[in-house]
Parts: sequence; C-alpha cells; structure tokens
Amino acid sequence: MIDKNSPIPVYYQLKEDVKSKISQGVWAVGQCIDSERELVETYGVSRMTIRQALGELVQEGLLVREKGKGTFVCEPKVKQKNMMSFSEIIARSGMKLKTKVLEFEIMEDIEELKDVFNSEKIYRINRMRVVNGENIANEVVYIPCEYLEVKDKSVLEGSLYKILEGKGYTIVNSETSIQSVIMNEEYSKLFEVEKSVPLLKTYSKNMTEQDKVIFIEEAVYRSDKYVLEVNISSRGEGKLK
Repeated sequence: MIDKNSPIPVYYQLKEDVKSKISQGVWAVGQCIDSERELVETYGVSRMTIRQALGELVQEGLLVREKGKGTFVCEPKVKQKNMMSFSEIIARSGMKLKTKVLEFEIMEDIEELKDVFNSEKIYRINRMRVVNGENIANEVVYIPCEYLEVKDKSVLEGSLYKILEGKGYTIVNSETSIQSVIMNEEYSKLFEVEKSVPLLKTYSKNMTEQDKVIFIEEAVYRSDKYVLEVNISSRGEGKLK
C-alpha cells in the first residue's frame, strides 16, 4: 500500500489510501477509523507520518478528532472553491440535489436596487436547495426581467447560470461579502431543524466580464454542510474588501 521508494511523500500516499477507504465504505460516516497505533502497524510507517496524514484530512473536513474517543469519518460537505453554480457543484460531488421554489414574484421600482439595476421590473426568486434530503441553502435572487424571461417557474428548479448562459450572459466575477449568523426560530423553520446549527450568510453581486451586474443573491447556508473556500491574491490590483 505504501511505496517508500516512490517520489510521492509517504504521508501523502497514506492520506490518499485513507481517503480511498472512506470512499469505498471501509470506514462509513460516523465510524471511528483505526487508532494511530493500528495504522502504524498496518502501514509500517512512523506515528508522526500518521499524524501528518490524518491532520490534513481533518483540515479538509473528511475526519474529525474527538478527545478520548478517536478519529471519526465526517459527513461529506458541499465545497465551493470558485465561480460555479450550486447545481454544478452538487453534480460534481455525486450528491442528489432538489430545488424548491418557495417564492417567485415581479417587483417594481425597488428603490434600494436602482443604483445597481437600470430596470423597472425585477424578479425576486426565493429557492431552497435540498441536498441528499436536507435543506442546505436558501437563496434569494434579484434579477431584472429583461435578463431572465420566465414563462413557467418550474424552469427555476434548474441552474440559473445555465439559463443565463443560454441568453448570452456568462457570469465570470462575483463581489461577495460573508458573515456568520445565529440560528433563530425563523431559520430553524426554514431549514427544518430542531437543533442549533451554524449558518453562513453571503451577499453577492454577480457580473459578466464587462462588470455588468446580472443578478444579486442573498444566501444563507448551513455551514456544517457547506464550505466556501476563498483564494486571496495580492497580484495585480486585487484588494480586500
């Protein structure tokens, strides 16, 4: 299982083998994996190597350590790294996605959106994203009617990105603010949970290559099920906002 003569670091080989066992169901979600001592005997490597491999898997959210109990397999999370529709993220992860359209209406002369959109009529679309049977994300989208002609709201159960691309609008950039929010009674009902779970709220302006804002999205995610990875670079004129 481990080739010590390979140019690939031993800890990385071990890490990949543990990931493979998890994906194959050798260790199921919620199950405690072998102890460090057992892994040392199985793989014939040092305890330091074991700890490095497991430490990275903990950072990646595949494992969780519980003091005095052991290391357990985590439930897989929805992970977003770059500009990609939620539908595409779920499709790539192999999970099952269902989208519920909670509200759909046309709003007129919205004062707070006039600085963003030069449009008199704007769609407000409220959708719940259900992944593997659980409510994971609530998205409220504001988009001018001229960008998205909707004759049947069932079309909104799919990817808005793909609908917009079909009309010649490709989203390549997003200005997003992120904050944590506290679970309250409203969110508890919305996500259909009785226990308190961590939530992540985002507000984003989604734009074309010409910096034309196509839609605004206000979203709330269960951050115990969703991970948003942000890459920050100091190259060029990039700024932190």
